[in-house]
Amino acid sequence: MIFFFNKEDVYIGYSLADLSKIRGILAQEGIEYTYNIQSQLGRGGARGHHGNLGLNMNYEKQYTVSVKKKDYEKAQYLVNKVLTSS
Repeated sequence: MIFFFNKEDVYIGYSLADLSKIRGILAQEGIEYTYNIQSQLGRGGARGHHGNLGLNMNYEKQYTVSVKKKDYEKAQYLVNKVLTSS
């Protein structure tokens, strides 16, 4: 398990496809990771109260991938490699 004080973020973005690539390469290389999905609409469904007019749905969810500090450099290299190879 990765605790909040012993982790580094290697990806923060809005692409589900990128998240999938990153999770795949980290798992393939045996690097333990956690990920979080943060809705930009907030809890309670802000969309229901205010609608989604003007909201770019490509940025509705933010994805964060974190690894242990000891794995950060290798993971960052792999993330950059997998994201620039497409």
